[in-house]
Amino acid sequence: MHNRKLARFQGQIETVLKNFRADLELRIKELFAVLHIQSHLTGAGIRKYEGFRPVHLLFVLTNLVFLHIKTVHDLLQRPFKFMVQAQKDSFYRFKKAEWSWGPFYRRFLALLGRRLKWSQTAEENCLILDTSALPKRGKRLENLSFVYDHSQRKVVKGYELLTLGLLTPRNFYPVNFGHHFSQTAPAEAPEAQPRKTRGDLARRLKEAGTLTKPALALKMLKAALAQGISAPYLLVDAWFTSPKFCQDVKDLSLHVIGRLKRDRTLYYWHGTGYTLDQLYQVHKHCLVKAAALGLSLIRVPVDCGNGLPGAIIFTKGYKEPDLETLPGGKVEAEPPWAAFFTTDLTLTAAEVVKKYLGRWAIEVFFKEAKQRLGLGQEQGRSFAAQVYSVTQAFFRYSLLAYLQEHDERSQTIGDLFRQMEEETGKLTYLERLWQYLAAFLKTVLNTLAQFCDPEPQFRAYLNASPVLSTTFHPCRGAKLELIRRPMLPVCATVTQCNYLYFDSQWVKQFVLRNSNYVLRKRFF
Repeated sequence: MHNRKLARFQGQIETVLKNFRADLELRIKELFAVLHIQSHLTGAGIRKYEGFRPVHLLFVLTNLVFLHIKTVHDLLQRPFKFMVQAQKDSFYRFKKAEWSWGPFYRRFLALLGRRLKWSQTAEENCLILDTSALPKRGKRLENLSFVYDHSQRKVVKGYELLTLGLLTPRNFYPVNFGHHFSQTAPAEAPEAQPRKTRGDLARRLKEAGTLTKPALALKMLKAALAQGISAPYLLVDAWFTSPKFCQDVKDLSLHVIGRLKRDRTLYYWHGTGYTLDQLYQVHKHCLVKAAALGLSLIRVPVDCGNGLPGAIIFTKGYKEPDLETLPGGKVEAEPPWAAFFTTDLTLTAAEVVKKYLGRWAIEVFFKEAKQRLGLGQEQGRSFAAQVYSVTQAFFRYSLLAYLQEHDERSQTIGDLFRQMEEETGKLTYLERLWQYLAAFLKTVLNTLAQFCDPEPQFRAYLNASPVLSTTFHPCRGAKLELIRRPMLPVCATVTQCNYLYFDSQWVKQFVLRNSNYVLRKRFF
């Protein structure tokens, strides 16, 4: 049970996020307390053994992306590095340690599901499964292998990430992930040697090297269902839509909706086996226009070679968005028709296509997580640091999604990110401006001291000015208690605002305009 109150976080990140949005109810710092992050870390065995508490280090690293700071080295090179008391070794040890990030994220996600009441929308939820390549430039990264990157349409060095996500009626949340190592790897890439042979890192390494992607996907699905994350459908792309995989998923009481590849797989219609191309030629004259989707559709009930019953939906005019096309890259022409498969025989053709369109939520997640939240940008050589980096990106995305559900004005995760980015950028500029003014004042005083012999009191002032400049925060929050004068029978009204410490003229003007009030300032 979480029974510890989080004290104030120290560091520049806390300062810039303190006033991140005056009218936004939930903030990142508050979420660490509201969502019991300290309790989840402790429950997963992520405890302080030297230096700083893990919750402080995680808080700082979580918020780096909102300041456009990519690395810890970047953070400590900034003018406000004195505000971050932890040194780079503390952050590096934290990222490379063999922590149990899997149990931590599962505990965090379980609480998130209870708060957002995912069980009440279980019939509308969908699980989504997809893979993404994380290219790397280094040669000495542990367990590096050659993977195919669909965005670049070529084989690159990096990691292949298998991700399971949950799509609710309001948002998308990444649920779990696993790595998959290919059979070919650079000669210089070493293999990770975890010290904890039964820890979370050792388990991930074993699964990535021994399990196929369908087997790893089934294991992730079983873990999600055992955790209480329920949904009636699993949405997959053409790579996973095979009769064997669909049968295995159906054995888990899940229906599959996926796109089909135009290969030599046989589907039996009225007792005769057809390939996908042959089956389309038989039914292409029966396509019916669906006005709601703007597509021509037809539904064909079939049996797979392994006896699995299902339905194939042929569509004409369907086009998939390409979210990761590089500028100037080759754009492949869309085929004239597409086919989808489902194991749920109660769905109509339009319902199958409409549900499959929800699969693009995971594509949007990959794009935003890579461009904004640091997914795949970890520069550490250890595989443990790579696991932490993916968990950190998932954690950031889930926090933003949670904030979005409590802020009706934010339409997308990108909108919310830009709001936070804008506010933190303004406050960071004010911090830098204060540092410049403090340094300028110190230089002027020292210059004056060179032309005259300062008295002991003046010398003491010079010595104290550097200390004052580091402890004085130009951007502080304050509660303005606007209290009616005692002779008026009106209850006190409390309002909260934030302002610059050295600009208080508006406070005086407020008192002059409102003579019936007594203004009392209380800083925090």
